Parts: sequence; structure tokens; C-alpha cells
Amino acid sequence: MIEDNMKLKTGIPALDRILGGGFEKGCNIALVGGMDNDHILLTHQLTNAFLSSGKKVLLVELRQDPASLIKWLSQYNINYEEYLEDGDLKILDGFSNLYSPASISGPDVLPNPLDLGITTAIIRDNVSKEKYDILVFDDITSLYALQTDYKAYVRVIVRLTNSIRKLGASSLVAINSDVLSIQDLSMILMPFEYLIEIREGMIRFKRSFSFINVPGVPYVKTNKGIIPIEDVLKDAVSIRDSLVLTSDGVLKLGEGRVQLIGETSERSLIEFVYRFLGPEKGREFLYGWGRHEVEHLEIPKIESVEEIKEILEEAFEVTRSTGGGILRIVEATKDIIIVEGKNLFPHIRNFPYPAHVHYAGYMAKLLEKATGERWEGEEIKCESQTNDKCIFILRRV
Repeated sequence: MIEDNMKLKTGIPALDRILGGGFEKGCNIALVGGMDNDHILLTHQLTNAFLSSGKKVLLVELRQDPASLIKWLSQYNINYEEYLEDGDLKILDGFSNLYSPASISGPDVLPNPLDLGITTAIIRDNVSKEKYDILVFDDITSLYALQTDYKAYVRVIVRLTNSIRKLGASSLVAINSDVLSIQDLSMILMPFEYLIEIREGMIRFKRSFSFINVPGVPYVKTNKGIIPIEDVLKDAVSIRDSLVLTSDGVLKLGEGRVQLIGETSERSLIEFVYRFLGPEKGREFLYGWGRHEVEHLEIPKIESVEEIKEILEEAFEVTRSTGGGILRIVEATKDIIIVEGKNLFPHIRNFPYPAHVHYAGYMAKLLEKATGERWEGEEIKCESQTNDKCIFILRRV
């Protein structure tokens, strides 16, 4: 396994986990999206993360002038000014001379962005002389739309990307796929090891340097940028800031609909299940309910005990931040995990049956999907039965 220090970290925990620690160094990355510009925002989040890790970045800005870019990014807590002052970041202005009635000159202003020969020569010269680690395009679609010969432009971008790699740098580009034809899009993406689509609330991994068994993750756009929902759910403030109530009474978290559930409602459900089905069938129903909740989740494959603990602890953090109580691992071996719970939701006083069997089902199914092997879970003690804590045992079978 390649060590994390050989990776380019995204600064987004869920993405770094899926990517096995980050992007492979030396690889090219294409972020594809549509008119909402979410792919462009994520491009700058990655750029900011690469800069914060000590990388030197050349940014070719084609959508707007650099001052407007910096103002736009400030809404999402992305600040390039420190890196510009330190020389770790240079922004080549490829926008001003596209639309200005008079020619604008300056050391970091492309004189005629539409002259592809001069423009690519300036970019290569900067990367070569100033030893940039990463070349970023925001975005290559802006020039494509102004071309009279689309195929020639595509060939120029492919050659530029390959030549930048020979200089020892990687390319990170944003592409609006709604503008390009399917054939041109396919050709322009040829030099990229990573192809990630950011569209309609989903980050989808279309191509990767190494195998990724998670095809996509849902996300929300917040004042901190693009955030996978699994990262949002680890922080109560992020949850609050990400909830949107529409005029037709729909409460949304990203593209998904949610509803706030009170403890009385959940308690009534569990009490009714046992009353209607009886003790054994009630346990079976709640356990199956917990397992079913994991069916739609895409879980990366894991092997070691440490990885098993990590994936459970991530789930426990979501439980805590969403008000479900505290869970912690008290013992972990290859075949048996013992978990302790406190203040689990819902709380039921002096109940004759275990009230959180669905937690056991959820954890067992989570481990099954992660390890590819059969696991069973059981709640052997419950706070609802006058115990001071809940105890769960998870067994590999």
C-alpha cells in the first residue's frame, strides 16, 4: 500500500478516505460539472488544500479577472492572498484581454489568450522556470466556447497537459461538460488519470489511478464550499447550516429530504413494534431495520482491525453529532467487537426489551459491507432495561 505522504490530500476527510489518503502525486485531475459551477468551487478547494500542504501552484484564470475570483472565493473561506504574497501561487490573468476593448498589459496578464501558441508557450515557460508543482485551469471551457476550430483547441489542451507532465508538474482542470460535444469531451479528458463529476448533489468517481469501489458520495454546498454529507453529519453546526426548508414544506439536506424526529415518536414506534409482533419477532424486525439502513451506502473495502475500528468510529461520530448518543469501542479483535453505548436514542424507562437492537443491525451490516464477510450483532444490555449502559457484541461468523 502506498503511504499517505506520497499522496496529494484534498483537505476533505470523506474524499481522502475514498481516495486512500488522497490523489496520487504526478497524476492529472479533471473535475467535470455543469452550469452551477460546483465543480469550479471544488477545484479551488483542492487548490487551496494543495497550497496549504506546501505545493507551488500556477493558476490560469479564464472565467473572470483575478480580483473578482478572490472576492468570489472569500464567500467560501478560501483566501489566496497569503500564497500570492509568498510566491507559492501565481495567477495568470487570461480573462481581461479576452473582453477588454483596449489591450491590458502586465507581468501576469496573458496578452492574447486566444492565440493558443503564445498562451501555451507562456504557461510552459512559467512552469519550467519557476518549478511549479501543479497547473490549475479555471476553466478550459471558457476558451473552448470562443474557438472557430474546436478540434484544434482540444489537441492543443491535450498536448499542453502532456508537456506539463514532462516538466514534472500535474494538471488540475475544471470543465463544464454542458458546453463541449461528447467527442471533444472524451478527447480532452484523455491525459487525466482522475475524472470526477460534480453534479446535482453527487460527487462521482468516473476514473481513478487506483481502484475505487465507492462510485459516488452526496454533498452539500455551504459557506465552507463543497462538503460530502458524511462530513456534514459529524458536526452539529454544519448540519444546521446545511438544512434548507423549501416553500412547499420540504426540509432538505443536500439533495435528500429529511425530517426532524422527536424522541416520543421514535419511542412510540419501538414500543408498538414489540407490542404488535411480540418479543422475538420485534427484535427480528428492529435488527432487520438497522441492517436495511446500510443497504444504500457505498463502503470502501477494509481488512485490518484498525480499519474496522476506524469505520465504526466514523459512524459513531455521526450518531453523536446527530443527537443519537455516545458509542465507543471497548474491545476489538479480528472476530469480535464490543461496543458500549450511553444516552442512546430513544431513551425508554423500565422497558422489558432491548430498545436499540437496530443499532446492532446497523453496525453488523456496516462491517459486512466493509469486509465482505458475514457479521452478526446483538444488544446484550440496554439502558432501557435499567442498566447503566448499552452493550453490543459484533461477531464475525
